[in-house]
Amino acid sequence: MRQAIAVGLCALLLLTGCGQEQAPIARQEVAAAAQEIAATPAPKIGLPDRQLAETTLQRVEARLRAAATAVCREKGGGQCRWRVEYRHDPVFNAFASGQDQIVMHGGLFSAARDETDIAMVLAHEQAHHILDHIAETNRNAGISAFVADILIVLGAQWLAVELGLPLPGGLVQTARQTAAGVGAKAGVLAFSVENEIEADALASEILRRAGYDPKNARGMLLAMGALSKGDTTPRFLRTHPAGPERLAHWDRTATGTANAPQPNSWMDRLTALFASLRAAL
Repeated sequence: MRQAIAVGLCALLLLTGCGQEQAPIARQEVAAAAQEIAATPAPKIGLPDRQLAETTLQRVEARLRAAATAVCREKGGGQCRWRVEYRHDPVFNAFASGQDQIVMHGGLFSAARDETDIAMVLAHEQAHHILDHIAETNRNAGISAFVADILIVLGAQWLAVELGLPLPGGLVQTARQTAAGVGAKAGVLAFSVENEIEADALASEILRRAGYDPKNARGMLLAMGALSKGDTTPRFLRTHPAGPERLAHWDRTATGTANAPQPNSWMDRLTALFASLRAAL
């Protein structure tokens, strides 16, 4: 029975793939970013001028298109075409979904200092598609849920066979459903932050090739950090890096001083997964 459980854990680690981990950021860099964010007023989020927002997005998308497509083809990132949609609402968010969809909400445009800030966000979402993060997230969630379900079944069998304590079928079914939900959540959380940092790094390269200066594209990260001041959520419970960590990573990448991403070791991935499982329970 222990061997079966070990096999289940090994399958989880192997099937989730070998993610890329950015080199650690020094505490001084994070502290400096935190001080800058603390001194930055939170932007007022609202509805922008619709025509101006749509025109800006069209101009940015056209400027990024060749660079993003070239990066995508170099990395074998699928079809390398994206459907960019503007949604006129005061939501401060953007997201990538499906095979090619990117949604940019109006609240982003109300907070942007200039076109470069919008270009950074769009390039980041393009990077998610290029790096196949959407499929990877779904795969991690599915595999983690499956393994958690199997572990509950094995545990119930062990109690019945080894200890003579059979559990009621209804209780086992409920436990399986709960475990699958917890496992799916843990599978997503365990790798989300690294995916965001990886997408930022690739976005910086896309911007550079499109003629934008990544050092001038940090305004949206400052705005995000200013809006999340006081957020003390632990790293293993986040879907995105904390503001200071993310800004420090961006600055290092934008100045060309970032080290190459390193593959996550199996121990790092196992530690991250267990931390997420503990938090979800």
